[in-house]
Amino acid sequence: MAQVYDFAQMDSKGRVFIPSKVRGLLNIREGMRFMVIADSTRYEIRLVPIANEKALLFKITLRMVDVVGSLSKVLDVVAREGVDLLLTQSRTIKRGELAEWVAILDFSNVKSSVEETVQRLRELDVVKEVMLEKL
Repeated sequence: MAQVYDFAQMDSKGRVFIPSKVRGLLNIREGMRFMVIADSTRYEIRLVPIANEKALLFKITLRMVDVVGSLSKVLDVVAREGVDLLLTQSRTIKRGELAEWVAILDFSNVKSSVEETVQRLRELDVVKEVMLEKL
């Protein structure tokens, strides 16, 4: 993985210019959309370029049984439906009982519909709760 370190400065209108070597490394072009992630505990801002301009983005929060293979079952449904993962994070809430998966998903190329895909997730024996938020 290539990393580039550079500096940027915010102007009076709140704009931050991305240095040219960063734009070149990530193939960032004029008009591209970005997902902005602010983490107040780490005092950090992340920009994730969205290459698909017609992306149908959702944030999903899924709670499941904390057993080996639970996340694998969830990801199997996501993959079969053609959902694109943009950002994902999983954690154990209570060892052996409850885990959580939070992801930013692009549903623009799903084989069925967003609702049908979410229903398939809800039907999994390891899933306890699915919350979906359109971005």
